[in-house]
Amino acid sequence: MLDPILVATPHLGAVERAEPVDGFVGNQTFRLHTADGVYYLKSGATIADEARACELVRAAGVPAPEVIALGTNYLITRELAGRPLAEASASVLQAAGRAMRRVHSIAGADAGWRRRLQQVLDDLDVLPAELAVRVREMLPPFVARVQETAPVLLHGDLHLRHLYAVGGELTGILDWGDAAYGDPVFDLARMSMAGPEAMAAFLDGYGVIELPERTLSCYRVLWSLMALQAEHLAGGDWFQAHLDSITRELS
Repeated sequence: MLDPILVATPHLGAVERAEPVDGFVGNQTFRLHTADGVYYLKSGATIADEARACELVRAAGVPAPEVIALGTNYLITRELAGRPLAEASASVLQAAGRAMRRVHSIAGADAGWRRRLQQVLDDLDVLPAELAVRVREMLPPFVARVQETAPVLLHGDLHLRHLYAVGGELTGILDWGDAAYGDPVFDLARMSMAGPEAMAAFLDGYGVIELPERTLSCYRVLWSLMALQAEHLAGGDWFQAHLDSITRELS
C-alpha cells in the first residue's frame, strides 16, 4: 500500500493530512491537504492512460484535472473547483456536451474497437447462465455491425458524478481512468443512463446526431458488462446494479 504523504511530499511540499477516498475497488485514491490547496493521489492499473487523457483534453480546451506528477504507481492531480453534479442542470450539461464534442475530435491510432467489444463478449462467466444466453443472442450481431470508423478519444464512464460544477457553470470533467479510443456513441450511450432530461440537455450542447435507441441500448449493455467484469477482476462485489441494468436493457 502506498504511503500517500511520503509519495506526495517531494512533489507538493508539506502534506498536512491525507484522507482515503472511496472509489473503484481496483484503485487507491487519497485527498491531500496542503498549504497550497487540495490534491488527489491515485494508484491503479490505468493511471498512465488517465494522465495522458487529461493532458490531451486540457490541450483541447476541456476542463479536466491538471496532472502534477506521474510515477510508475501513482498519479497526482490538482483538485477541480466545484462539486459533483447531483442532478440534471441544463447549463452544465450543455457545456459538458460541447466539451465532449471537442474530446471526440481527438483522433487516435487504430484501436480495434470491434475487437475490444468482442473480448467483452468472450468473458460472460460473470453472468448468471440464463442472462449470458440472452446476451449472446442480442449482442454478437450488433458487434459484428459496428463500424470500424476512425477511433476517437472516449471518456469511457461519462455520468453526472463525473461532471463538476459551481452553480450553473461546468468546472471540470474528471475520472479519465477508463479513457480509450473507439466509437463516440459509446460515451453518449453511457451518458444516456442519466435519464432523458439530462441526455436532452447534453445533446443540446453536443449537437444533434442520429442515435438509434437500439444502438444506445446495446452499448449500455456492453458498458455494464465492462464494469461488471472490471469489478469482478478487482475482487469487488458491486455486481447487482450492473446485472439489473443488463436485464433491463435486454427486456
